[in-house]
Amino acid sequence: MKKNTDMSFIKPIVRLFVLLSLLLSIATILRAAEPHTPKTTLTHAFHIQNEWNLGGEGGWGFLCLDASTHQLYIPRTNHVMVVDTETGQISGDVKGLSNARNIALDDSGRYGYVTDVTDGSAGFVRVFDRSTLKLVTSIPTGLIPYAIVFDTVTKSLFVFNSRGRSATVIDTATNQVIATIPLSGRPSSAIGDGKGSVFVTLPALGEIIRIDTAAKTIAASWQLAPCAGPVGLAIDSVRHQLFTTCEDHKLFALDADTGHVTSIGDAPRNSGDINFDSVHNMLFLTDASGTLIIFHRDSPTKYSRLQEIKTQPGARTMIVSQQDAKAYLATSKFGQNTGAVSEELQFRPTPIPGTFSILVIGR
Repeated sequence: MKKNTDMSFIKPIVRLFVLLSLLLSIATILRAAEPHTPKTTLTHAFHIQNEWNLGGEGGWGFLCLDASTHQLYIPRTNHVMVVDTETGQISGDVKGLSNARNIALDDSGRYGYVTDVTDGSAGFVRVFDRSTLKLVTSIPTGLIPYAIVFDTVTKSLFVFNSRGRSATVIDTATNQVIATIPLSGRPSSAIGDGKGSVFVTLPALGEIIRIDTAAKTIAASWQLAPCAGPVGLAIDSVRHQLFTTCEDHKLFALDADTGHVTSIGDAPRNSGDINFDSVHNMLFLTDASGTLIIFHRDSPTKYSRLQEIKTQPGARTMIVSQQDAKAYLATSKFGQNTGAVSEELQFRPTPIPGTFSILVIGR
């Protein structure tokens, strides 16, 4: 009997094998092309790299970092201390302030802007030249100007007045107030996305609002339930996400386009500043007891607690450099106020003069 030598059935199998191999190769190439953010390993763990003992008297406000010039700006009540982050040495001082709280920098590298609440009876933005560190002018605002944001699209400042419940808009070309935006509650933290929006928390109302910087109007208002009393605020402007801590000790992410809320997890009882590093996909959160918590964003809706670093009590004021994922934390040694003050202030922890320092956390 003649054997059946028809091999035609093999051809479809070969074609299928070639197709599967091609698909596998494409998938491998696509995975290799995806941005990969490796998680911190024990051999590359974050730790305290340095402590700069800077001294000086008074408290401190929010830190402001100019990574391009390696300058760290620190409001110290009646002046702004400037520190070179490459050396850890004081590189200058901006004098002539009353009660400095927050700082914004323009995108030209020329000017800095400081909110000055004075004694509460008047508010100002103090403008200083970043090359000479001399004050240029003062611009009146509402009462208790707290947060401040420089908007790169309109070249305007948005100054949020806590007691005044408003936002003062300043044209940086003329240093003149061009608008006042009334707010339905007291503003707290504010941040811009660099694309024409500024976001601000209204803790008592449980809201975050979005301001259209060109129209100078409130474009959106989002209730954050189950987050009660949003306080701190950070942003990933690349992926349009906001991050906030809540008074009920929770940590949430927020879609900056829709306001959709995603729970990240628990936050410390005395949460401090919150920063997001878009380059390395990491969220940094401080607390007053002396712990820095770092989360890694595994996906837009999933976050893993990467590491906890023991810092120092009171180290809750922080700024993070996205160039090298270094965190700078301000703190001091604390004691009891022995001056002629109220009983509440007498027992409140008070910075000991000469003990102010910056902790540098890196890997």
